[in-house]
Amino acid sequence: MLEGRDGVVWKDHVRNCAPCHLPNVDGTMDPSLAIVRAGLRCMLCGSTDQAAHMLVCDRCSRGWHMSCLTPPIDVVPTGRWVCPRCTSEGR
Repeated sequence: MLEGRDGVVWKDHVRNCAPCHLPNVDGTMDPSLAIVRAGLRCMLCGSTDQAAHMLVCDRCSRGWHMSCLTPPIDVVPTGRWVCPRCTSEGR
C-alpha cells in the first residue's frame, strides 16, 4: 500500500510500482522484508500479538514490541534498527 502526500492510498503489487525518483528512497530494498512474519514473538513479553507495533532487529531478526522496550518507543525509527540485545553484545 502506498500513500501519497495528498493522503490518497493506492494498493498494488510491488511489481507494478515504478522505481522511485526520490533520492532518500533505496529502490534496491525488498518491501516484503518490512513485513513482520506471522507468529514472531516479542523477545520481552513473548506475545505474538500487535505485529504492527513490533520492531524487527536488523542484525538478529528478533521481534520487539515498541511498548515493551525501555524506554518505550512511540514512533517507528527510520533507517536500520538494532535491538538492545545486539547493542549490549556489541554487534
